[in-house]
Amino acid sequence: KWQAQLYYAGQSRYIGVFDTREKAALAYEIFREKLKTDSKPPSERSMQDEAVRVAREAAFQGVGERDLRQQQQQQVVVGVVVT
Repeated sequence: KWQAQLYYAGQSRYIGVFDTREKAALAYEIFREKLKTDSKPPSERSMQDEAVRVAREAAFQGVGERDLRQQQQQQVVVGVVVT
């Protein structure tokens, strides 16, 4: 497994883990280009987080893999207790 990450807006940003070095490198390049072309680094943290989320999605789509972190978040089940 190969991990990709990038330094953006003063922080190290996790991109994801990929099966091959080539996919990790491609994801890094897509992520970097997406952040570079969309806008200048935003000053507000929420805007930075949104830019990183969008770039991460683009990276995973570009290499044809699913973001396991996102998939795990979607599988969270909310339980209701009736008393």
